Amino acid sequence: MTIDTYANDVPHMAALLRHVPDVTDADTSPATKKIDPVHVAGPSIDPSVRLPGRIAGGLKGVSDDLERHAREWRNTYRLLEQQRPQLEAIELERERLHEALGRLAPRVHDNGRTLTGAMDSAKRGDFSGDLAGQFTRSQVALDELEGIAEALAANLLQMRSTWEQYARTVIRAQKLRDALKHDAL
Repeated sequence: MTIDTYANDVPHMAALLRHVPDVTDADTSPATKKIDPVHVAGPSIDPSVRLPGRIAGGLKGVSDDLERHAREWRNTYRLLEQQRPQLEAIELERERLHEALGRLAPRVHDNGRTLTGAMDSAKRGDFSGDLAGQFTRSQVALDELEGIAEALAANLLQMRSTWEQYARTVIRAQKLRDALKHDAL
């Protein structure tokens, strides 16, 4: 690719190539005439912009760096998109478990009071209440409460792990964004 082609394809290259003199051949036919890069880009290009003396890694290095940064951004975005639904699902499960706990706690409390009343009556000699049934109902309610408590504890650990992963990804995204802002200055 020639300088003329770069100037035609990438208008901002004209300003970078401004220091290249306009070379025209004796033949001024449109097919052989050299293009003045300054005229291709138009007057909107800053005349102070120049190619650096050396580009570390060359054009391939610049391309590789851009590819690497784009890959980092894509991967970070994908992680956020993957982790957000996981976090939302865990939060929904937590809400469901708390609602179940809210419904079960009064039942456990009522069964406990009923059992205490039946035991007090039995202590006074009144065995007309279904003491064995009260023990069974209290045990079933407490087992359900234990199951919900275990599920809430597991949900909390899962939520913490997922939240920490999500937070690390958000921090990583913020660092990428800050680096982009800093590089733009």
